[in-house]
Amino acid sequence: MAVHKISVKQIVSRVRQVFPDAPESYIFNLINDALVQIGMYSTKPVQSKMSTVADQMWYKIGDGAEDSSENALEANKVFRVDLMDNSDDYIQIPRLIDKNILLMDADSSESALITPDEQ
Repeated sequence: MAVHKISVKQIVSRVRQVFPDAPESYIFNLINDALVQIGMYSTKPVQSKMSTVADQMWYKIGDGAEDSSENALEANKVFRVDLMDNSDDYIQIPRLIDKNILLMDADSSESALITPDEQ
């Protein structure tokens, strides 16, 4: 199931079909109010399993990403990540609040603080 996409231009066009004299600024305010209301609720909590790859640090979870069953992830926020260890036990990965992420090269003992956009 794909995420439904619609542009602001399309929304304005649809509103104008019903209310042809509605000012554009009023329509934008309605759209903004609707977005605030939508953002107040968790609309689609899902769980997903992905296979990991040795020494791989980053995985695609945004638009177009798929889980192990080839289902679209459609994730817009990640609340929790667990990894299965060699004993088939799940270990919860601590959530990173700070946008600086500690990275370690899998082949060395060196580490560096960088942000994801520096990659």
